[in-house]
Amino acid sequence: MKIESIVDIAKRHIEEWIITGQFLPGQQLKEEEICQRLEISRPPVREALKALEATGLVIRKPRRGVFVPEMTKKDVWEIYTLKAALYEMAIELAISAFTESEIRQLESLVEKMEACVGKEPFDILHYQDIHRTFHTLIMDVAGNGRLKTIAANLHNQVSMISYKTLQEKGHYLSSLQYHREILLAVKKKDVITARRLTKEHVLSALEVLLDSLPEISRYEFKTVRE
Repeated sequence: MKIESIVDIAKRHIEEWIITGQFLPGQQLKEEEICQRLEISRPPVREALKALEATGLVIRKPRRGVFVPEMTKKDVWEIYTLKAALYEMAIELAISAFTESEIRQLESLVEKMEACVGKEPFDILHYQDIHRTFHTLIMDVAGNGRLKTIAANLHNQVSMISYKTLQEKGHYLSSLQYHREILLAVKKKDVITARRLTKEHVLSALEVLLDSLPEISRYEFKTVRE
């Protein structure tokens, strides 16, 4: 069992504060403030911020400091459509390589998603963590390290937005159903269905966002889906 270091603890808390909106897009992350909140010294906070910068969750502006990224509506559209293409590619690479043990791991993750959704209140952070583990396992089986790295970076960039969309019950129930169906396609080694479902799963999240992002045209989105 891995024991968290002070840096890991600081990183986890900062990440949670960003995702849940306690730190807002465009806000500067001040080391002194974080140190006071966590009651720790500056060095581990500084290391935690460097780690988060590497994942894309924070950005560093020269001579100004570290900030929570501001996502434009065009950014969101670009990231989700790229994620859809990468996730589709990953499932295609992985589907014939899954072992029985790995399929059981996917089953276990879907069961955890179901348990998470069944609880009141719905724990969005926990669901996000399970969701990410599900897709990370697929990336691992696919065996393309660069694909996994790029996909993880994109995921981090939109984790705040994902948190907001998952507050809608219809969306998280739809997300759960997609994972059930993807699992079934993996079991059947049905690559065509698995690819379609995986792409739809990511783009359905973008579709939820489009209701509140009017300047991203639906024509532009429709073109990508086709």
